[in-house]
Amino acid sequence: MARGCREDEYTALITHRLNCTEARPIGLGFMSVKPDLICNGVAYEIECADKVHYGVGQALAYQYGGYKAGLIVIVNDWGNDELNQLMDFLKWVSDRFGIDVLILKCAGYDCEFVKVTGWGLTHSKL
Repeated sequence: MARGCREDEYTALITHRLNCTEARPIGLGFMSVKPDLICNGVAYEIECADKVHYGVGQALAYQYGGYKAGLIVIVNDWGNDELNQLMDFLKWVSDRFGIDVLILKCAGYDCEFVKVTGWGLTHSKL
């Protein structure tokens, strides 16, 4: 049975592996938004794969606020066809909007990061 996804279960792991810090709110003039984490100067939103579209919107708001924006998408136990379709979408997001995209691909709690770029994918055990 596939494991469900709750982003708060992975935040500590991401923070540790990417050497992140807690983010402060970013003022947009008409409102403020708060990234999940700041990692190496990038304001990241963390989302489970089924809510990836929310993360794209959040990342765009961070860009509007003057930050380099990133999106970390958590994927649990997905088949290759679903994962390939998600990666195609995320490559488009990265190319089109300049958002730094990482996938945290997990089987249980064994996780690896996959960096998504328009040029392809880079797997990394961070």
